[in-house]
Amino acid sequence: MSKTMKLMSVALLLATATLARAELVVEAGHVRASLPGSTTTAAYMTLKNTGDADIVITAASSPAAAHVSFHSTMNHGGMMHMMDMESLKIPAHKSLVLEAGGDHLMLEKTTAALAEGTTVELTFQLADGQHKTVKLPVKSVMNEKP
Repeated sequence: MSKTMKLMSVALLLATATLARAELVVEAGHVRASLPGSTTTAAYMTLKNTGDADIVITAASSPAAAHVSFHSTMNHGGMMHMMDMESLKIPAHKSLVLEAGGDHLMLEKTTAALAEGTTVELTFQLADGQHKTVKLPVKSVMNEKP
């Protein structure tokens, strides 16, 4: 095989691998402003997978909080409960909405009160080793859209 053919084969393989790679896009996100005296708040957003492979988010972190966790709100016999989730899965070409009353992120032991008009950095760790960092605006509960 000639050197040119080898280079073309490698280029084709790389192009195919790039097309198949999943990409996480964060849309319409925000962090809820801190309530007086509270060191816990929530983050909401739409996580969109634009690729051909599923995306699994295994962890999240933020300099604004000691711990970031995944939660789901569930109704058990008329009582609403938050349940810890180990990961978030976004199927290929689908979206996962993180919202109040459903799946969401919890920021626990915030390092300072989070005021409306500021931003919070969040970093997602993906199962494939990638990281995705986003900056989300902080909004008051009074300014959140239903």
